[in-house]
Order: sequence, then structure tokens, then C-alpha cells
Amino acid sequence: MSEKERTQLWITEGATITNDGREYIVVAIPDVNIVLAKEVGSDQKVLMKMGDIGPPKVIGTTTTTPTAKLELWETSQDDWKVAEERRRHIEPLLNTPARQWANALADKIAVEAGVSRATLYRWVATFKQAKLLSSLLPNYRARGGAGNTRLSPEVDAIIVDCLENFHDTEQKTSVAATVEEIRRRCSNANLRLPAHNTIKARIEKSKGRERTASRKGEAAAHDQHDPIKGVIGDADWPLALVQIDHTLLPVIIVDDVHRKSIRRAWITLAIDVNSRVCLGMYLTLDAPSAMSAGMCISHAIMPKEKWMSRLGVTSTDWPCWGVMGILHMDNAREFRGDMLQVACNEYDVDLHLRPVKKPRYGAHIERLMGTVSEGLKAVKGATFSGPDEKGTYDSEGNACMTFGELEKWLVLFFARYHRKVHAGIGTTPLTKWRDGLLGTKGKPGRGLPARRLDEEKLRIDFMPFIERTIQNYGVLIDDVHYYHDVLRPWINTPHPEFSRHRRKFRFHRDPRDISQLYFFDEIAKRHFAIPYRDVSLPPVSIWELREAHRRADQKGIPHENEKAVFALLNEQRELEADAAEKTKSARRAQQRRVEHDRARKDKVDSLPQVSNPIPSAMPSAVRGYNPDAIEPLEDE
Repeated sequence: MSEKERTQLWITEGATITNDGREYIVVAIPDVNIVLAKEVGSDQKVLMKMGDIGPPKVIGTTTTTPTAKLELWETSQDDWKVAEERRRHIEPLLNTPARQWANALADKIAVEAGVSRATLYRWVATFKQAKLLSSLLPNYRARGGAGNTRLSPEVDAIIVDCLENFHDTEQKTSVAATVEEIRRRCSNANLRLPAHNTIKARIEKSKGRERTASRKGEAAAHDQHDPIKGVIGDADWPLALVQIDHTLLPVIIVDDVHRKSIRRAWITLAIDVNSRVCLGMYLTLDAPSAMSAGMCISHAIMPKEKWMSRLGVTSTDWPCWGVMGILHMDNAREFRGDMLQVACNEYDVDLHLRPVKKPRYGAHIERLMGTVSEGLKAVKGATFSGPDEKGTYDSEGNACMTFGELEKWLVLFFARYHRKVHAGIGTTPLTKWRDGLLGTKGKPGRGLPARRLDEEKLRIDFMPFIERTIQNYGVLIDDVHYYHDVLRPWINTPHPEFSRHRRKFRFHRDPRDISQLYFFDEIAKRHFAIPYRDVSLPPVSIWELREAHRRADQKGIPHENEKAVFALLNEQRELEADAAEKTKSARRAQQRRVEHDRARKDKVDSLPQVSNPIPSAMPSAVRGYNPDAIEPLEDE
């Protein structure tokens, strides 16, 4: 595996790492953000920060084909169920050191899974290396072979019918009786009898809530499969359970130019329930959305050194990162989208939604947001908790912090919070986090979580998406055309199952900057940035575009006229600039653009960019019109 393909870096004693081009062996881990390492060759021992560590060098070259990255949305739900079932089978082996494995345990699990012990060990090794649920997906390359069914359609139909009408009934027919019935029906039809293990594996693979409801009733299905029952207690180790939620911060901020009020900002926070550390945050002037949730989750998973360096905060550290086991959130619309569900499946995160109107299920994140709000009461411009507490205090008149200054204040606030004794755990969150990872004399630690190296893929996976077909003119989203040469092989691609339909592809998009989409090319096996077809159009946010469309409707301008719509958008910006000194809404709109511009600049380092913004051959200007297809009339 090359350095480019590596997705994780596990830092344990004996691991090989690099720093400034030199290779080291990890000798000890004194703290969650420091390692003691010995240089290969000289045996010199040095202390280094976690953020300065890189993956080991790749020795020699490889002639093997690189592992193809998966586009999550192109994987069927059945394949995801297979991967989840394999993950369930290998769970006992993942939680037990390899030296403690007993052949009897592996054999028992292999029989239950309907595979050989070697296959079971291969699943364990693959998952441990990638730490991605997608590493356990079946590889359907051709009929037959590993991960594919060799059953004839007739036998498969008998199995499906028998499971539905014989096994999944209130009679609660045993697995053995179901196997016998399936083989009896196949024998009567003069078909090849399926193996016992094949049928058992099919039954085991398809277990779920519907099956339990059919056999035991709805009440039993609710008790067995609903993840939340009663009050959720503390997790037993760091990253076992993380809660996430949004809140409107109780402080008025000012714009960068006029230093006048632009109202309040939203924050999305993630807390590790075991240690109470704030695992991630996302500050924005935009209302809560799926993008806010995705940005906070990816921020929680990633190390914080580069981000804090961009903010200019170098006086402290935030040594918290890693993929969580369970992600717990409320039933808000932005948390119920398919994007979060599939992205969490990819990173083996169990997504739980708490019951409606029951805030006690999210007590830890609610308490953290209350702690932040309480801390902001000492800041000029605070709105406090209500009119009684606020009194005659002029929040807007006293406001002085800009968006960027508030973000830095929050980083420093969490640095203090992490180092202050928390009444709920009897120690500081950072100490609890450190002890949970590295262990104490009385309790072993879970070990340092892997540091993800695939930042580009992680950020795109947690970004909203749109499904569209690819036409001769490119892609049309919100009446804006996008095009790049990388789309050419996929123009008018037929649907794999319905020949009369065209195949839809997924295009991820950052709502703060819709000037480019992110498209996964199955040929190159990576994401590409797809720009506007008309590259002269300015970068805008989705909210600016919607406002421009509203004004276009008032003036009778069709949305398809991109030039006219974007001209209205530029006109709106000029009006806001003139009114910025007078109105809060205009200043807030201007500041939102400033923050969106900053996010656009940050993406240069973490997301794919347009390699050639001007297509080598422009597509047809009119949808459905291809000038290359026109032939001249003959004289005769």
C-alpha cells in the first residue's frame, strides 16, 4: 500500500513512523499528544508531538493493482447488510487479542457464518487494517466465486419463498426444519440441493426487525431492535458514545468591516460521553443543516493541529480525535438524512436518534451547551438567558467580537474546560480522556485511536449530495450548469436495471460554495471537482442563489438565464455593501460571504480542485443540442 492509499495511522509501541523524512520506532506513549521514539539506525531517542508524525515510508514499488475506493452510494442495501453481518460475526475476535484466540471459538464463529476459518481470519485482518465497514463488502465481479451466489435462480426463488411463508411465521419454525423443507422442495423440483450451511447463512444474513416481528410479534421486535431503551448511561471508554447537537450562541457578534452588530452565530458541538471532552465543533452564521452536522462529525474525527494553526491558535492543543462507536443525536431533520446514515455506515459508526421531545436522552450534550452559554455571559455583547437576567444591558451596543474572534475564544474556552475538574466525573475531562486511552494502574486503556489520513474522502463523505443524470450539456442542479471533461465517459449512461432510464450519479456539494461539485469517477477511482460550465460566473452560496431566483421571479426572468440571474446576484451584493453600515441584515449577509470565502480557501488544502477549469471542448450551449451531430445539406 502506498502512502497515498493509506487511510489510517495506528500509533502503538513498536510502530514505525516518520518525522522530517527520518524513520523512527515508537518506544512509549507518555501522553495522548506525545510519543517517545527511537530513530532507526542511530538509536537516538526523541520526544515528538503527535501532529508532527507521518506514516512509515513505503519500501520498494508494488505492481499490484491499487485497492479501488468505493463510492458509497453505488453500493446496494443488500451488500451493506452483508458487510454488517460479517462485522457482527467477527466482533468477538476484534475484541480479543490474537494470542488469546482459541481455534474452537474461531471454528464456532466460522460455522455460524457459513465460511471457512481462513475466510473468517481474512475478514478480521481486512477490517483491522482499514477500519471501514466497506472493507467487508462482498465483491460481486462475476457469478460464482468468493462473495457471490452459485445458486440457480430456481433454487434461490424456493429459498426466498420458504423463508417468507414457512420460516417467518408465528409458528416459529426452527432453522433445521426450514433447511429440511427447502431441500425437500428442491428435490421435488429435480433441482440441485443447496448445502445446509448455504441455507443457514442465508437465514442468518437476513435477520432483522421484520423477521423478529413476523416470528415473535411487534412488541418483541421493538424490545430487541430499537436501540434506545431507558436512560443512556455513561460509556465505559472514550469514543464509545458521542452526542451531537446545535445551539444558537447567546452573544451578539460584529462584522469585520464596520464592527457593528450582525446578531448571533450557530454552533454544532460533539461531546465524548465517557470523558466529557468536546470532541469537535463547527461555528457558522447559517441555520443548522446536514452540512453543519457533517462538518462537526468530520472535525471530531480528524486531528486538530492543522485547523488550529490556520486559526492562529498555537498556545494550547486539542488532543482529541478518532472515529466514535455510537453517534447519538436528536430527531431534527438535518440528522435524519441518508447522507449521515450511509457515511456513518462506512466508518462503522452506529447512528442513534433519540426519542422526540425527550431531552434527557441527550443530557451530556445539553449540559455542555449550557456550560458554553454560561461562559459567554462574561463576554461583551452577551444576551444572557432572558429579559430578567439581561435587565437594561445593551447587548448590541456592547458587542465587540467578530466571527473569527469568537471562534478563537471558543477554542481557548474548551482548552480551559478540558483542564478543569468536571463534577460529573470527579476529574478533568482531559485526564479522563488520557486515562481511558492509555490506561491506569487499575484499568487498561483502549489505546490511541487511529489518526485518519484520508481527509479528502472523509470530508466529502459527510457532505450533502444531489443525484443527477449526466447529459450532453453536463449536469444541471438548481438551474445552474456544471461541466468538465471527466464527465464525458458517463454521458447518457443507461440505468443498470432499467434500460429505458438513464443512470443517476451522486454529486456532493458544499452549500457555502456551489461553484463546484465533487464527483466520484469510477474509472480513476477518485473524486474530481466539477466547475460551472460558464467559468465566468462568481462563486456563491446556495442561499445567495435562492435569493437571486426569488428576485428573478419578481422580474419575470427565467432561471435558465444564468447570466441574468447572476447579474441580479451581483446587484444584490452591491446593495448590501451600500446598506451594510445601516442595517444588521446587510452586514450579516456580507459577513456570511466572508466566512464562505474563508471556507473556500481552506478547501484548497483538503478537497480536490479543478485541474482544468476550461474544458478542452465545450459542450453544447443548449440542452439536447449537439452541433457536432449536424451534417451539411447536399446540393442535389
